Amino acid sequence: MYRILLIVLATTLVCSVAEANTQQTVNEICKQTIDIKFCNGILAKATSPSMKDLLNVTVTEAQRISDDTYFFISTFLLNAGDQRPVIQKCVDAYAFLNSSLTDALSLFNSGRYAEIITLMDNISSEDVICKTDFNLPGYNINPMIEKNIETKVLVAMEKIIGHMVSSF
Repeated sequence: MYRILLIVLATTLVCSVAEANTQQTVNEICKQTIDIKFCNGILAKATSPSMKDLLNVTVTEAQRISDDTYFFISTFLLNAGDQRPVIQKCVDAYAFLNSSLTDALSLFNSGRYAEIITLMDNISSEDVICKTDFNLPGYNINPMIEKNIETKVLVAMEKIIGHMVSSF
């Protein structure tokens, strides 16, 4: 009976320590970004505390969110009027980002983590973040402002976690 109780207590302690270490790692990653809450929300989707799983979640979510943003901003091109050139630049920026993030996902799936860092280092804010000085019908505040922040956070997370994974 005492052995069972001891095993349960030891297991609980180990799990608690692992969970605390995972949260400490997540906090360490997220405090290096411009939106800690968003970063924590992304990393909470990880199914295990391993750095590879954290990178997998980040790469996958970055690609998904970028793809959603590309589709979102593309829908405004049809009725863009005189704002068409600036919206087109935004669409082009997210098309470039989508291509890069699709490449990052392929690199992750083939275990080439260091190459993800190189790929993300080659993405500058000017390349992937579109200007937000245009109006979108139906919005008082341009939603691309928030989408650009999310994109910056995700690219930063890929760099940070990629460095951590490749150092193992």
